[in-house]
Amino acid sequence: MTKVRFIHTADLHLDTPFKGLASWNRELAVRLQDATFHSYEKIIAICITEKVDFLIISGDIFDSESKSLAAQLRFVSGLQKLSGQGIATYFVCGNHDPLNSWLDAIQLPDHVHRFDASRAGCFTYEKEGEPAADIYGTSFQEKVVRRNLALDYKLTGHASPVSIAVLHGTIGTPGLHENYAPFKIEDVMNKGFDYWAMGHIHKRTVVHDSHPAIVYPGNPQGRDFGETGAKGCCLVDIIPGNGPLVKFMPVHTIRFEEIAVDLTGETEMTKLSDKIEKTKIKIDNYSENDSYILRVNLTGRTPLHEHLNRPEEMQQLLDYFNEGQLDREHFTWIDQININTNPDIDIDQVRKGTDFSADLLKVFDAYENDEKQLSRLFQELDEEIINYQVKKETTAITEHEKTEILNKAKWMMLDQLLKKA
Repeated sequence: MTKVRFIHTADLHLDTPFKGLASWNRELAVRLQDATFHSYEKIIAICITEKVDFLIISGDIFDSESKSLAAQLRFVSGLQKLSGQGIATYFVCGNHDPLNSWLDAIQLPDHVHRFDASRAGCFTYEKEGEPAADIYGTSFQEKVVRRNLALDYKLTGHASPVSIAVLHGTIGTPGLHENYAPFKIEDVMNKGFDYWAMGHIHKRTVVHDSHPAIVYPGNPQGRDFGETGAKGCCLVDIIPGNGPLVKFMPVHTIRFEEIAVDLTGETEMTKLSDKIEKTKIKIDNYSENDSYILRVNLTGRTPLHEHLNRPEEMQQLLDYFNEGQLDREHFTWIDQININTNPDIDIDQVRKGTDFSADLLKVFDAYENDEKQLSRLFQELDEEIINYQVKKETTAITEHEKTEILNKAKWMMLDQLLKKA
C-alpha cells in the first residue's frame, strides 16, 4: 500500500515581538524575531527536499491576534512555494491566532486547507487519484477555548487508509501553558486515528508512540530560557496498518542553552572565554551553524573566586564577551553569568583543625545536615527584618535557595578568615 509522508509542525509564533528584550537590546530582539521566520522557511524547504505529500500545522502560526500584514504575507509566501510543488497544507488556528482574527483580504493559495471552528471537519488527501489520508481538525474561533474539543473528533463512514487528527490543546497538566481545550489521553486513544498531530505545548513530547501516535512537535524556534535545546518539526511516514515512523528535524536558528563551566584549579582569567566555548560545543546536537544565547554557571574551587565575585566586574565581563557578536551570522550571546564558584580552600583540611574556622565549619555542617534547623534559622532572620519589601522577598525563598545562601555564606566567611590567618 502507498505510504503517506508529511511534516507536522506547530506553534510557529511568527512575528513574536520580544517587547521586553527590545527595551534594552533592540538588535538582539530583531535577530530573534527574524529567527521565527527563518525556522518557518526551513520547514518549507524540508517539505520540498523530503518530497512530502503535505504539511500539517497544529495552530499558533502567529504570536498574536493582531498579527502584522507583513507576517501574514510571509506565511502565505511559504505556502505558495509548497502549492507550486503540488504539496498540500492543512492547518488549524489556535489561541494565539484564532479564526476570528484572520484577514479576509489574505487569500490562501491552492491546496491550502484551513479548518473552521464550527465542528471537527475533514479533508481527504488523494494520491495517484485514490484517497490516501483523511485529515480531521477544528480551529479556535476565539482566543479562549475551555471545552474538550477532542470529544468532537469522529471518523467518517468512508475512511481513507490513513486517518490523522489535528488538534490544538492541552493533555494532562498544562505546566507553563494556559489550559486551553483540555483533554485526557483516554479521550483520544480508541477513536481509530493513526496519528494525533498536536499543538500548544512547546516542549517536544511523544505522548503515545503508536496506535495511535500522539505527538507534540514543540515550537520550531525557542524564544526564552524556558525553551532550551534543539527545536524543530517532525517528519512522519505512515504505511497503512503500521505505526507511524516519526523523525525529529531541527529547524531552529538560535538556541537558548544553560551551561555549567567548571573552573576547578583554574588560575588564569584569560582562559575563561576558551572554557565557555569548549563547554558550549559539548551541548547535545551542537552545530556551528546555529547561534546561541547562553546562561553560564561558573562552578568549582578556584583562585579566581574573589575576582569573579566583584559585582561591578560582571557587567563589564558580559560586555567584553558580547562585543561584536551580533555582527556575526552565527553569534554567541551571553545573557547572564552566575557565579557559583568557591575559594581555593581545602575544606577537609580546615575541618580537621582546632581553630575558630574549624568550629565555624561545624556550625555550617549542622545546618546543612538538618533542614528543620536551617528553616528555623531563616525564620529567626525573617523576624529580625523590618523592611516590608525585604520581608516579602525573603518569605518566598525556597528550600533550595536557602541551601544556596548558606553555602555562599560559608565560603565567604571561610575565605575572609583564612586570608587573615
